[in-house]
Amino acid sequence: MKKGELTRRAIIRKSTSIFNQKGYMTTTMSDIIQETNIQKGGIYRHFKDKEQLMVESFHFSTEIMQKHLLTSISQHKHAADKLVAFVEAFLQLSEGEPIAGGCPIFNAAIEMDDLEGSALLPSINKAMDMMIKWMAKIIEDGIRHQELEQSLQPYDTAIYIVSTLEGGLVLDRLKKDGQITKIIINQLRQYISMIAIERQ
Repeated sequence: MKKGELTRRAIIRKSTSIFNQKGYMTTTMSDIIQETNIQKGGIYRHFKDKEQLMVESFHFSTEIMQKHLLTSISQHKHAADKLVAFVEAFLQLSEGEPIAGGCPIFNAAIEMDDLEGSALLPSINKAMDMMIKWMAKIIEDGIRHQELEQSLQPYDTAIYIVSTLEGGLVLDRLKKDGQITKIIINQLRQYISMIAIERQ
């Protein structure tokens, strides 16, 4: 890999953390320069403007999160176990794993939802839709293999679980006592056990 591409990737990687923690609009180029130790001219050699860097950093952050979730889910075969693994892995975001600052999709959505024309909005919507569809597919497969209740609506159930998780991260950040994620995990574990068909 050429030096220029290595530098470009390093800028994205280092910018991702600060954008996710400080916010896309409030993060300044001075913050980026300090974080990357690369001067403005060097950054603009690789990105036409801050917005392009924001979008590419967002994509990088969601890739990190998706790999983290996929690694956790792929260790299980049963749909209920996959759902629990998804919940537990997702809530590790409250501990800064695998990326500091919480869920990058939720963070960006809250910040950008009223900014018409933001280049980030299509990427945010696509990332959130993908996460919901991913969970809905686990539920669909569980129903088909008679591992989950046949009466479930996969999309509706996915929306319920994802919105509970996202809301849990917000409350956890507000309370800062570490108890919220434990409550959410316990409640969702109970819910998942209720929709799971007992194994023979």
